[in-house]
Formats: sequence, structure tokens, C-alpha cells
Amino acid sequence: MVAVLAAFLGLTILWERKVAAEETKPVEVATGIRYEFLARWDIDRLNRILVTEMPGFSGLPVSYSPARNAVRLYRVTYPSVIPERGNRPTVASGLIALPDNAAAALPLVSYQHGTVYGKEDVPSFPEQSHETQAMIAQFAGQGYALIGADYFGLGTSTEPEGYMVKASHQQATVDMLTAGKAVLADLKRRPTGLFLAGWSQGGFVTMAMLERLEATGIPVAAAATASAPVDVFVPLNGYLNFPRKIDAAWVNSLFILSAFAFENYYGVPGLARSVIKDDVYDLAKAAYERTATDLARIPTDLHALIRPDYFDPHFFAASAYGRLVAQTQAYRWVIRTPVRNFYGQTDEAITPGLGQLAATYQRAIGNTQVEAVSTGDTTHRGTFARSLPQWKAWFDALAR
Repeated sequence: MVAVLAAFLGLTILWERKVAAEETKPVEVATGIRYEFLARWDIDRLNRILVTEMPGFSGLPVSYSPARNAVRLYRVTYPSVIPERGNRPTVASGLIALPDNAAAALPLVSYQHGTVYGKEDVPSFPEQSHETQAMIAQFAGQGYALIGADYFGLGTSTEPEGYMVKASHQQATVDMLTAGKAVLADLKRRPTGLFLAGWSQGGFVTMAMLERLEATGIPVAAAATASAPVDVFVPLNGYLNFPRKIDAAWVNSLFILSAFAFENYYGVPGLARSVIKDDVYDLAKAAYERTATDLARIPTDLHALIRPDYFDPHFFAASAYGRLVAQTQAYRWVIRTPVRNFYGQTDEAITPGLGQLAATYQRAIGNTQVEAVSTGDTTHRGTFARSLPQWKAWFDALAR
């Protein structure tokens, strides 16, 4: 009897190891679309994220819907193209988070992440992204399928980072949606509706993605953002010409990342050097390339970072950099999808006026589909924290 039991246990262990090995083996579901199992997060882990870790990240206590199910996480790699470089082929990465339950049909949320300072602080490396963890816990932990693109240059991508490069953001997210649906089908899951959400840079990307989806006739149930810079010329102009006492020290990174990304993707040699002072250029370039070892050496005073001419608003607007920035907007079309843009009154990066800009523009042309929603006196992270359960409640109501 003991020998039989030992043999049974041995076979069980071998089977569990076989399953574990198969789970980590990449699966190809279509040409170039591959996915691999990353981890299973149980309900306790998800609720710890919501109850303990999110308040620590945001500095704001917020009540979230507790997780109802565990989740399974997958990294996806998929083929895409870079529009600004003549549709040159590339490979991008992203995340799929699925509820670990028997539901075959489930609503789908595409989440667009905010600005990151590490190449792997993105959805497909969820252990390194607090905002991704919060989205997983609040949505996948409540029965939604969740997907999120890493964007070009981040995650496993070998490209330079395409920070705020609009068409590339649209391409990466729309192709991730295609890849995500292919993986869902392979896992015998079916999306019942599509929702979009994003914070900070991800708010801009969410609106840009929505613009592309509406233009191609792909229906979206609703889109929600928090602290979205829907017109990048607005905040950069403000930081240069109308600085506030509460402006974040890290807004220096927005100039660095965009200047180098625009140079690389739009093919404008010397663009970043024309913006950034010579004595800090190499350090700024290393920060963009994620090779800098001491980011604290980068000046937080924009006058020590940016060439003096750019503090003249006429020069900035007429410059090659300023003209590219001015094209980087995602709100000036007739929006058909219900949209809610959440904004904070004391956000250190996004002014209330910018937070309301898309709704103001749409209402000016007579369109009531876009609503601006204040989260009160919240910081940049606090705006995300307070928006998240409101996104969830709104999506729940529409998904019924």
C-alpha cells in the first residue's frame, strides 16, 4: 500500500511538473503572435495590492471592490509596424490578465500605461509596475479580461523608446488588441465588449487609440482616462512659460524623452541637441536610453536643462521640436464613444484646464459625449487612485 501511494505521489509530482513546464512554454497562435504563462496571482495577493500597496503607491486611501477570483498572467509578443519609419516591421510586447474561472465570455479592458523610467516597468513585467498591478486586481480580479501594450521601445522591444509618438502608440495598442483577441480565442475566451482606460501618458495613448479605433469602425463601449495630457503642447508650454509652485520635479523627463523619441521616430537628426543644453546632453541621452546610473544629476530646474530660446513662446512654437509637439494631440475629432476624463485639482503635472480640455473642445462643437470629472484635491498618483474605482463602476454599469 505504501509503495502504491508513493508511486501515485510520484506520478502526481511528475504531472504537476509537466503542466508547469507546458505553462511556461511559449505558444504561437497566429503568424508572429506568441504568448507565455507568467504567474497566477491568488485573491489574497490581489486584495493586498488594493488594500495595502495602492495606498502606499498613491499616498491616498481609497476603497476598491475586493477581488472575486484569482488571475492568470501572460506575456504576449506580436508583430507590428512603425508608421513614422515607413511602416518598418517590428515586434512588440504586452500583457494579458485573465480571471481564473470558468467564464467563456467576459468584458475586455485595454489598459494604456503611464510614463515609466525603467524599460521593464510596464504591463508585461507586472511585478515591476504598481499601476498594472492595480488594474489587474481591480479588473481581472473582478472577472474582466485585461490587456496592455508595453509600447515600442519598452518591455521586450528592441526599438528606441517612442515616447509620445502618436501614430506608433496607436499602432502598438491596436495591434496588441488584435493579438490579445487571438490569444483569448486560443484560451477559449470570448470578449463581450471593449473598454479603454489609461493614466497620465496612458491617458493620451487611450485617446489616441480611441481615435484610431473609431476611424476604422471598431466599436468601443467606453473610454476613461486620468490625468491625460491630450494636447502635449499645452503642458510643455506651461512648464516653460507659466511654471506653478506645485509643478513636479520630474517634468524634466518629459522634455528629455519626447525630444529624443521625436528625433528617432520622425527622423530629425540633432533635434534633441537643439533642445537640451550641451553640458547635460550626454546625461539626458543616457536617461532616454535607460543607461544612466545617476538620474539625480539631471537638473530639475528647466532653465539648467533646456536651451534659453525655448522659453520664448514664439521660438518654441516655430521650432522643429515645437511643431512636432503641437501635432501631438488626441481630442480634436468628433468623438462618438462615451468618454470620461478624470482630473485632479492639485495634480503636479496636469492642470485642471488640461484635464478638461477634451470635454471643453467637444462641447464647444456641440458634442456631449465627453465628460470631465474632477477627483478633487488629488496629486498625479492620487488622481489615478481615486479614478480607478470610478472607471470600474462605470464599466460595470455598461457591461451589464
